[in-house]
This record gives sequence, C-alpha cells and structure tokens, in this order.
Amino acid sequence: MIFRRKSRTVAVAFAMATGVAFITPAVAQDAAPQPAPAAPAQSPSQSYDDQKLEAFTVAFLAVSDIQQEYSSKFRQAPDDGKKQQIQTEATQKMEKAVNDTNGISVDEYNQIIQSAQTDEALAQKLNGMIGQASQQKQ
Repeated sequence: MIFRRKSRTVAVAFAMATGVAFITPAVAQDAAPQPAPAAPAQSPSQSYDDQKLEAFTVAFLAVSDIQQEYSSKFRQAPDDGKKQQIQTEATQKMEKAVNDTNGISVDEYNQIIQSAQTDEALAQKLNGMIGQASQQKQ
C-alpha cells in the first residue's frame, strides 16, 4: 500500500514536472506572462529556506533529465502496454533521483512544485536558481 501511494505521488511529480515548464530556464524566457493569482495571506515561498530550494533545484534538474530521456521513449512506444512500462520506469527513476538528493523528500519536492504554481515570487526565484545551476552544469 505505501509503495503504491508513493508511486502515485511521484507520478504526480512526473506529470507536474512536465506541466511546470515555466520554471525551466529555456521555456521561462519565451513564456507569455500568466495572470497573477490572488495573493495568499502568507506567501508559500517564505516557508522554504534557501537550503531547501537549492536541494529542490538539484532534484528538479535530475528529474528534468529523466523526463527528457523518457518522453521520447514514451512517444515512440508502439502500444499502451509499453507506454505504461516506460512511465513506470521513469517514475521509479525520478523518485530515486529525488530521494538521492540530500535535503529534500519526494513530498517536499511535490509541495514546492505546487507552491510554485501559485506563487509567482517562488517560481521566479526557482527559475533563477535552476538557470544558474544549469549553466554551472554545462
């Protein structure tokens, strides 16, 4: 039961990682501005310290690499059974990548992604951190 719940959590992270392209540096520069959501009473970005966001950045880049690798495999899969197998394998690798990153759990990773979807300041901060980390990685 616990494994299934965790797999679903990571599957959500997989879906969200593909859905939050606005955070990735290359897409963020070309993206049209989104209307700002109503401001919450307290900004979620205030609840994440820089160390947690740095761990998120490392995990995000690892998840993004896996997502890129598996998205082409997924598109080229001959049938739904093979697509399911590829998605399961990708989800397991992404979960491992997040768990192997010091300072962040899968749940925290997902919470930060969810917060970035509604907190423009957090999304911009992460965008900058991811951009810097991507340049250093090259």
